[in-house]
Amino acid sequence: MSLKQVFIVVVLVVAAVVASMSAFVVDQRQQALVLQFGNPKEVVKEAGLHFKLPWQSVTNFDKRLLESDAPPNEVITKDKKTILVDSYTRWRITEPLKVYQVARTQAGVVARMDDVVRGKVREVLGQHTLPEIVSGGKDATLRVALMKSIRDRADKAVKDLGISVIDVRIKRADLPPENSDAVFKRMKAERNRIAKEYRSEGEEAAKEIRAEAEKTRKTILAEAYKNSEITRGKADAQTTGIYAKAYNRDPEFYAFTRSLEAYKKSINAHTKLVISPNSEFFNFFQQSHR
Repeated sequence: MSLKQVFIVVVLVVAAVVASMSAFVVDQRQQALVLQFGNPKEVVKEAGLHFKLPWQSVTNFDKRLLESDAPPNEVITKDKKTILVDSYTRWRITEPLKVYQVARTQAGVVARMDDVVRGKVREVLGQHTLPEIVSGGKDATLRVALMKSIRDRADKAVKDLGISVIDVRIKRADLPPENSDAVFKRMKAERNRIAKEYRSEGEEAAKEIRAEAEKTRKTILAEAYKNSEITRGKADAQTTGIYAKAYNRDPEFYAFTRSLEAYKKSINAHTKLVISPNSEFFNFFQQSHR
């Protein structure tokens, strides 16, 4: 190979290396910032093949809609209640140059944006009471208005960061654990008080029912006893009448049957009587003997 050919090859290799160091590709999901020794030189937002100087570098930033889920934020409401608000933010990088100048990296600008959003959450929710935040107001639209207000204020505050806040959403708003425990204890005590009232009212009603039932029972028994005594009296009267008629018809036979009933009821195989043989009790025995 001649010296000329060697020179051509060297030139081609150097050109290829320089071209590879100068060319860069921007993905359609990204935007790039060209830096020269750490100083911004050019912002590239168009996707495709681009060129730079070999000693320059490229830093990529996301162009898509991004989401940041910050830790729960402690908020003091208008009625002096402390709540933990868990929210997330949708945002987008609009000016990579500002992002680089302010925070250098995408992660750095996220941290600063989260601080701004958390501050706006405290600022907006602090103007309302806990019941309003939880229930959403009289027409249940307050939560939407609160999130819109937080988004607008946060978006205005982060303009200098080179980003735009698209949406802020509140996932949940809870009382701190110590407050929740206190609320649960109060709720439990209140439920116990109500249950005790119900039990007391139930016992009082049960006593009234039992007293009424006992009164009714005694009334029924008294009425039944009265009716039974009346019936028994009528039966005794009828019996007496029957006995009287029988006696008037044949007094001697009546006296005889009554004596036999007396013998049957008072004398059995083991009966011992100490009585005079001339007693009227054995009158019919004496007559039969004669």
